[in-house]
Formats: sequence, structure tokens, C-alpha cells
Amino acid sequence: MRSYLEFVVSLQSITPRIWRRFQITVNATFLDLHAAIQDSFGWEYSHLWEFHTPGRDREVLAGVPADSLMWSDEDQAPDAEGVKLTGYFGAAERCVYWYDFGDDWRHTVRLRQRVSLQDRFYRRLLAGRRACPPEDCGGVSGYARLVSFLETGADPWNDDDAELAEWVGDWKPDEFSLSDAKADFDR
Repeated sequence: MRSYLEFVVSLQSITPRIWRRFQITVNATFLDLHAAIQDSFGWEYSHLWEFHTPGRDREVLAGVPADSLMWSDEDQAPDAEGVKLTGYFGAAERCVYWYDFGDDWRHTVRLRQRVSLQDRFYRRLLAGRRACPPEDCGGVSGYARLVSFLETGADPWNDDDAELAEWVGDWKPDEFSLSDAKADFDR
């Protein structure tokens, strides 16, 4: 039997909820969890990120590997590549994944269960709902703008509707194809 951690990850401050559920090997690091979140949601690995404890007195758990940064800072987050998930999730059930410090996408990461399975895999996507917001759309308010535009055909921010339609392309906020996402995620 092999051990896996099963997570449910949800974007905060958006309703209806956008979420993904997946399993990842028990030996995974926070860097592996970062990649699983990026790939399951369809983010593009374009921005800085970190994991921290929930709540007001948050503690940074892990972040961008030091060799990926162009600067060194004594307040830098612990290198996610060296921090095992079981070191934190043995005592806690939740953390926050903060992606794109400008758009401020915060995800609630909840350990659903630890499972033992005969199957052998590195990670496996199990379920999800709704499309991830487009990269660089302006955070929660920008996401709401795009949803409103798709519903009404008019940009609530009064920018050029044709330009916004071109930028949005064929993105549909309610669509999520588990089979398409699994094809990329599970490989």
C-alpha cells in the first residue's frame, strides 16, 4: 500500500466556489503542492507565491525557491522545495496558498484525508468545479468584471467592449472539464 495526502483547494472570496480536489504522494514538498495547485487550476506559473498559516497572525510556511529569485532577503520564505507537507499537515489541516501578490489570489488548502491505496502514482486529480480566472485579470474585482461582461455584453468598467471580448476569448467561468484537466495533471 502507498500513502497519499488528499487535498481540497478553493479560491477565496469568489462565489460560486472554484475548487479542485487531488491526491499527492505523502513524500511531497510544498513545491510539489504549489505545482499541483497551479496545474489543477490552470494557472500559468507567472507570479510569486507562498504558503502561510491561516488567520491574522499568519506564519509563512514556504515559498519560491531561493535559486529562483533575483534577490536575497532575510525575511524570505523557507524554500518550498525543502519543506515536506507532512511536517506541517501532521499537526494542522489548513493553510493558505497566496498566488500573484498583485492580483492577490488566495486559496484555502485543506487536507481532507490521508489515504493508503494499491495504486501507484505521483499525483491524481479527482474533482473540481468552475474555471480558474484568467491570469492577470485584476483579482477578485477583475474576475467579477469579466463575469458581468460575459452575462451582459457590456464592460462595467466602461472600457472598450470589443477589446475586452478579444481579451476574454473563449473563457467561460462555469466550465471545467475534469477529463481535460486530468490529462495534464495526472501525467
